[in-house]
Amino acid sequence: MQYYKHTDLKEKSKFFPRAMITPEISTFEKMVILEMEKIKIGKKQNLSRKEREALDELKNDNTIVIKPADKGGGIVIQTTERYEKESLRILNDPSTYQKLNKDPIEEIKNRFYKYLDEGHEAGIINDKEYHYLKVIHPVRPTFYHLPKIHKDANNPPGRPIISGIDSISSRISEYIDKLLQPIVAKTKAHLKDTLSIIKELEKITWKENYILVTSDVRSLYSNIPHENGIEAVEVHLEKENDIPSEQKTFILEGIKLILKNNYFFFNNEYYLQTMGSAMGTRFAPNFANLYMDNWEKNILKERVNDIVIYKRYIDDLFLIWNGGEEKLEIFLRELNTQDPNIKLDTVWSRESINFLDLTIFPEGNTIHTRTFFKQVDSNSFIGKDSCHLNSWLEGVPKSQYIRMRRNCSKSTDYTIQASKLTSDFIEKGYDQQKLEKTKEEVAKVDRQDYLKYKEKNLQDQSLEGVPMIFTYSQQDQDFKNIVRKFWPILREDPMLQELLPTKPRFICRGTKNLKSRLTTSERAPKKENNPFKQNGGFYGCGNCISCRSTGNKKRHITKVINRRGEWRIKDLLTCFSTNVIYLLICPCGLKYVGKTTRAIGVRIREHIRNIEKGLETHSVPAHFKKMHGCNPRHLELKAIKKIRNGKKGRRFGEENRTGRNEMHLRI
Repeated sequence: MQYYKHTDLKEKSKFFPRAMITPEISTFEKMVILEMEKIKIGKKQNLSRKEREALDELKNDNTIVIKPADKGGGIVIQTTERYEKESLRILNDPSTYQKLNKDPIEEIKNRFYKYLDEGHEAGIINDKEYHYLKVIHPVRPTFYHLPKIHKDANNPPGRPIISGIDSISSRISEYIDKLLQPIVAKTKAHLKDTLSIIKELEKITWKENYILVTSDVRSLYSNIPHENGIEAVEVHLEKENDIPSEQKTFILEGIKLILKNNYFFFNNEYYLQTMGSAMGTRFAPNFANLYMDNWEKNILKERVNDIVIYKRYIDDLFLIWNGGEEKLEIFLRELNTQDPNIKLDTVWSRESINFLDLTIFPEGNTIHTRTFFKQVDSNSFIGKDSCHLNSWLEGVPKSQYIRMRRNCSKSTDYTIQASKLTSDFIEKGYDQQKLEKTKEEVAKVDRQDYLKYKEKNLQDQSLEGVPMIFTYSQQDQDFKNIVRKFWPILREDPMLQELLPTKPRFICRGTKNLKSRLTTSERAPKKENNPFKQNGGFYGCGNCISCRSTGNKKRHITKVINRRGEWRIKDLLTCFSTNVIYLLICPCGLKYVGKTTRAIGVRIREHIRNIEKGLETHSVPAHFKKMHGCNPRHLELKAIKKIRNGKKGRRFGEENRTGRNEMHLRI
């Protein structure tokens, strides 16, 4: 029997344990919701109305394109004409890209499905992996580029990126990447990060005749021939005894499938990348790493006496040379002719050199480092007044001071660079006294303590109990207090007692910032209302609070009956659709029509809570109080029409009613 190497990849569970909803859980849910209704949403926003309007205008301005800079953390605004011109310059390279006549997704889907079916039948991938890797509704990959303003500030060349999240190949790429990662980690020249090169440099005693050398491979990702890259991976796979031969073949076929079907969309045109791998696909860095490892093996063998140390971070090379400048020049010429696809831009010096985010320089017989700041670096630290968890914001400066302390081997360099850091944070609204205190605290810690990798202790994490995860808002503290108040009720549940900690543990998701709002992967074409060609109608989930509270099960409703006859639901609507007209039908057959800008489920929950409270200020709860004992059970709910906003500035209210609005009147 063949034992294959499996990953931890699996679909997120959609199972909702309806039968396991205990009275304790229901009570906790209702009490929390009731308390949350009392929260006053009165805190000041950190953007004024004019700023929000300006933000919307920028986002919708078709004459400009806003992208993050390739390096330095800044934002680059270009005219659409300039951006598209550079994009077409990249895409018009016939050796790398080919324009297609139509969308190839159906043919490509069949190839990927066949590949996965064969792997599943052979047992190479298990059931969980199979269902995760098979993308039923793939997203179309899109092309964009990041401006390299560190190369040319006025006419920056672009770094091509393919945004392929949830595309047909994205998850198979993730699967292959997981299997290649441990192989890459074992290669001789591999660098994990800045910390790994610092630790390597500490082992070296500097000598007067040594030369510092760095090289950057030009456009590595797009210059690797498919067959050569696959061959390099195959060489490394052959050394892996814990991967069966059938699975090795499966991995290689997967790589070939991804590379040969790397299509994308740009400006209403489809393209296919015929050379190299796309920056953006998960396995691309490790694919490039293994190709480079094959390329550099002969170098290390032939120049073992001249090379003191040779390390590489994907396409950035670092070495210390011991053979004199003349021999170094010969060596570099040999490197640039060894493989026609590998061309290096090289810098060398005996005084100092920049590599990754370090400036490396010798003093005496010791090699020192400090943080390297690029000319294009901007003060892109998050502002203290931004909408983020305060404890997280307080931790941002400390993490940066620790980075400076780790990078700076001399305390004098740390003092200088930390002072610059303090000025940057003050500019962003942070408290100077707290910054100075944090800076001094970090300075007192032995630097060697910052040169250690932190080990993840999964056992300790499990002992902390299941966390409560939510998106941060300015009502963060109010919400936490409410949960703490009713937490003992939840812990009364017999099954949850062992899983939940004594006190609730919270994890906040971050909110979107200006950069994420303004910089998208590509200007999206006009969205289709129904991209998957599903039949119109209302698709009730049966799992949301509104459905569960009223007893509505999973359903697909295509029409409703009114006094004029049959009304067909043409739009594709769900419990989470916004800007809709909705219909409520009570157990006795009376109907109510309303409309809302929010998700229908949110609005229906308000109706349910009002019914349970027995309010008489609205026709729906008043009717249920009189006729159904304030019990919302068996209240039917459905969305029946999508509302499209009209002219700019015109919006309908939260609860404008359509036609007759009294529950006791039939419509």
